Amino acid sequence: MWNRIVACACAVVLMTGSSCCAAGARDDLATLRQVASGGFYVDPNSSAARAMVDYPETASTVARLADTPQAFWLSATSPPSAVANQVGRYVDGAASAGAVPVLVTYAIPQRDCGSFSAGGYSNGADYRTWSDNVAAGIGSREAVVIVEPDALTDRSCLSSEQITERMDLLRYSVNALSAEPNTAVYIDGGHSRWLDAPELASRLGSAGVDRARGFSLNVANFYTTAEQEAYGESVSALTGGKTYVVDTSRNGAGPPPEGPLNWCNPPDRALGYAPTTQTQAAHADAYLWVKHPGESDGTCNRGEPPSSVWWNAYAVAIVQNSGRRRSSHTARREIAARREIALA
Repeated sequence: MWNRIVACACAVVLMTGSSCCAAGARDDLATLRQVASGGFYVDPNSSAARAMVDYPETASTVARLADTPQAFWLSATSPPSAVANQVGRYVDGAASAGAVPVLVTYAIPQRDCGSFSAGGYSNGADYRTWSDNVAAGIGSREAVVIVEPDALTDRSCLSSEQITERMDLLRYSVNALSAEPNTAVYIDGGHSRWLDAPELASRLGSAGVDRARGFSLNVANFYTTAEQEAYGESVSALTGGKTYVVDTSRNGAGPPPEGPLNWCNPPDRALGYAPTTQTQAAHADAYLWVKHPGESDGTCNRGEPPSSVWWNAYAVAIVQNSGRRRSSHTARREIAARREIALA
């Protein structure tokens, strides 16, 4: 675990994304596929930061989200020819801030099996080229990458031939990203109530987890951190001690009641642990905010905003449910300062 190997054991500095450790601090493991122990990057141009400008009346509430490091999602809307430059600019911004960026690849063919987050590339060749260019954009700089949420666990729409291709593409992506010396790669593994631990371990093995740092859990979901860590430890034991990260962005109130589409924009949720490497389980590397708490899960057959579109009312509610607010004047000043630094 990062915080147990590196003596400084940094907590995230939420306001600036900076690190409390000496620059370049690393662990003493044999692999170089692990990121430094610094703070995670706060994107000054995140959807939450933009919402503070678009909805000034709720800026003091939304500032709680804008202040917190969240993952940068990459999809097929960034073509293979452009994604390397896009990633490079983002990783450069993080390096300038002395922080570690978290990225998510989300472009695999037949993504989300045609559901609310449907999309991805239409063929494997384009996806391979795109994956190569994502890796090239990161280069030798430090980064965490979550590989293709739900792709390993949600294969219900695929034929046997398509499942074979899906696994080939995941292995290709993992290999491309892991070839970069300071990229910590985590293959998404769904959550504790999707696959049992032996089945997930088997699929992770087929997807090339031996080349990755480990796996991710609870992305865009609501199950408690304690439940995910218990599950993660079971999967870790079946994968040779692989480590994992947990998405804690929206799990502060635990899962919603059982019911149809209960995972899709459920009400009365709360923010979970802030991103940090200070975890509670032996093989948990970090808690991360992978899903953006203010962005919709999809229309949910209720006419709600499309997947990944900012939903200010939901964002405000989830912060208020968590009891966290700040001065709008202070928040706007800090967001403006971060944007100036990013654009300098």
